[in-house]
Amino acid sequence: KQWYQRRVAITAGREEQLLRRNNHKFRAALGGNYIACYGLAQSHASAGPFNYKIEVLNFTAQAVAGPGLGLFLDSVISDTSASVVGNFAGVRYGFNVNTGAGARNGNIEAHLLGFGGKIGCDGVEINTPSFGVNACSI
Repeated sequence: KQWYQRRVAITAGREEQLLRRNNHKFRAALGGNYIACYGLAQSHASAGPFNYKIEVLNFTAQAVAGPGLGLFLDSVISDTSASVVGNFAGVRYGFNVNTGAGARNGNIEAHLLGFGGKIGCDGVEINTPSFGVNACSI
């Protein structure tokens, strides 16, 4: 478990999803990053080029001070998302009140009570509290 926590902090959250699948409560601090997460349930599935994810009551707080800079509170009440060919294009439906601004994981992002978006190495994403779309920049 500690190996996962260190790896989460080192990559500023990229492996956060991997850990949340197995253990829905953790916190980690390393390299200018602090992440705390609590989640009731999360499930992932894929078939060929299609990916599917369901989250229920997942809350994450992250302070980033290198690499990147920002403060993020990701609060998902319930969410269902589907994407094709990794993150080439996707949609999400559910309810979240994500709030935060800054740079993390190669993206610049800003959200206030679920409204917002991000742009960067993961492409472009636009969100409302109940719906979101994303597309990879090629």
